[in-house]
Amino acid sequence: MKKWIIIAIIAVIVIIGVSNSVYTVQEGEFAYITQFGALVSIQPDAGLAFKLPFIQDVNRLTKKQMIYNVNSSEVLTADKKAMIVDSYSIWKIDDVTTFIRTVNNIGEMQKRIDASTYSVIKNLMGQLQQNEIISDAEAGRTSLNNQITEQVAASLRPYGVDILSVEIKRFDLPEDNTTAVFARMVSERSQMAASYKAEGEYEAAKIRNETDKEIEITIGQAQAAAQRLQGEGEEEYMRILKELYNDPDKAEFYLFVRELEALKKAMQGDKTLILGPDSPLVRIINQLDE
Repeated sequence: MKKWIIIAIIAVIVIIGVSNSVYTVQEGEFAYITQFGALVSIQPDAGLAFKLPFIQDVNRLTKKQMIYNVNSSEVLTADKKAMIVDSYSIWKIDDVTTFIRTVNNIGEMQKRIDASTYSVIKNLMGQLQQNEIISDAEAGRTSLNNQITEQVAASLRPYGVDILSVEIKRFDLPEDNTTAVFARMVSERSQMAASYKAEGEYEAAKIRNETDKEIEITIGQAQAAAQRLQGEGEEEYMRILKELYNDPDKAEFYLFVRELEALKKAMQGDKTLILGPDSPLVRIINQLDE
């Protein structure tokens, strides 16, 4: 009976030992073995691996890219104005052996990223004026991010990591500066609006003056042309009349017609006419009576 108990105990110990000596490495991670805190081996490939049971421990680190939101920091610009910078970093472990021997864990590495990013941003922004940073175009912002990334990556490479990108999410102003900067921006925009308005009014007045001048010239030319045509028409009219009444009989008939027209106009309305005996109108009336 005791023999079976001993065998069972040995079997349990063997099973526990075997289970403790086998471990699995997942895709997208590093596994490394430590013995009494010292690095023994690294398993970079996925699959089953073995270690000494009880005295060796399995530790894991990710191979994937990691995003870390860098702590907001306050920096001074070249004109000694404070700005709060909010940024983030994309990084990954490149040399796992160096990483384990220098920082050994993600949390400690994030502290190093914080310190390096703050130092680089402080130095770069210390060379720029605040208004340059605020009004900088997209190309300028991209250039600044590239410079930050290059310098942070160079400073952290000895820790076995690769800094893929450091991006500034936004610039903020301290509370005591926000109102003053906003008021200055409003004033600048108002001055720009007033300048644009004045230029627009000047151009509008210029266009109106040129248009009025062209209208006056066109009207003057039209009036001159009308007078010329009217004179030519009257001249043609007189020429036609001269041709029509170029003998005494036609001339006398024309004169008679004109006298009838004059009589017609004179007889319109309720009025009294006093005519001399030698008046042409009296002669016409007498002819009509006959």
